[in-house]
Amino acid sequence: MKLPRVVRWFLWLVALPALAVLGLRTFVGNVYYVDSHSMEPLLHGAAEGGDYVLVLFDSAPQVERFDVVVLRRPHERDPLVKRVGGLPGEQVQISGGDLFINGRRLPPDAPRPPWIPIYDSARHAFAEHFHFDRNRWRATPDGGYRVDGGDAKASFAKLRMRGLDDYVAPDHERVEGKVFVNDLALEIEFRRLAAGAQLLLKVTEESDVFRAELAMKNALDGTLTLSRVVRGIDGDAEPEKLAVTDVTLDDGEAWHTLRLANRDNELRVELDVPRAVITHLYTTNTPSLRQTEGGFAHILPRAECGGTSLDVEIRRVRVERDVMYLDLGPWGTTEPLTLGPEQLFLLGDNSRESNDSREWGPVPRTSLMGLPRAVVWPPERLGAQPFRAQPGP
Repeated sequence: MKLPRVVRWFLWLVALPALAVLGLRTFVGNVYYVDSHSMEPLLHGAAEGGDYVLVLFDSAPQVERFDVVVLRRPHERDPLVKRVGGLPGEQVQISGGDLFINGRRLPPDAPRPPWIPIYDSARHAFAEHFHFDRNRWRATPDGGYRVDGGDAKASFAKLRMRGLDDYVAPDHERVEGKVFVNDLALEIEFRRLAAGAQLLLKVTEESDVFRAELAMKNALDGTLTLSRVVRGIDGDAEPEKLAVTDVTLDDGEAWHTLRLANRDNELRVELDVPRAVITHLYTTNTPSLRQTEGGFAHILPRAECGGTSLDVEIRRVRVERDVMYLDLGPWGTTEPLTLGPEQLFLLGDNSRESNDSREWGPVPRTSLMGLPRAVVWPPERLGAQPFRAQPGP
């Protein structure tokens, strides 16, 4: 029986879009739901309320280290999202929280995953996360603080957090971690730094205190110094000066950003206006004084900002951490692993929650389905994410 012409047109109108969608999902790309915490905070995973990610198919994508990829493993129902750690032919190993390639840490200019924020005073109460003298640190109407040294005594705001593998969830709530991380960065925005003041940032790793000091000769001219202090049983050693440069602020009334970062044994201090950068590479850290079970892996506080003879206004403080890779699983942890000519070593950003190449071993390139391009749901997460490796500084 021949269908009426109107019915045939209606069926075609229904079938063509369905066929087009099927073709796109088969050959071009698809949207996948993230239900794992392994890539937090880059991708939020949850049984309900996780991210939906657009993936463009490519069975042989050109990937660089720390690019994010989507793969399908045998006997796994759903695709997985991971980050490329090791490339074909390389020797990889996880040791002390860092990724070693061919027996070496990555050089400072190598691409890296983005820093992971663990505290931002724009979203989290400063007084709940830092301990400070409220007589010297006075709140300002814009949510910042006016620090009045009043004399030559030192005054610091000290981070209460222990420096664990924390991260900030999509609702801006902090998710507390369980494992100490090695590498931290501390950044502040400041203005009106008085002549004679010494503005100081500190971050610690094991028994080392790394310090960035901006000492002002007058309202605009100063000296930026990077130094290290070793904390011992009998007290602190004398500061070891590592690098120094002269700086001139464009405008004492303008806001400036000072940042101290410690990552993969590279120290980096940046002052944004005018842009001044000093760096220093070191070989090893001074072993921690407390390496007992349940003890602190690093001396506390992990971060401080303040100084001496201060007369300065601070409006924003941020603390970030590097990705901390744990030596879980048998592959590339207890000993180096050499990858084959078509093999990749994949890792999750949230290392203690990630099932990845440390557990399964290397994966063939042919396991890759393609690259994630954007979060397409929920609305507050819409848009591109840093799925490609971030350029080195």
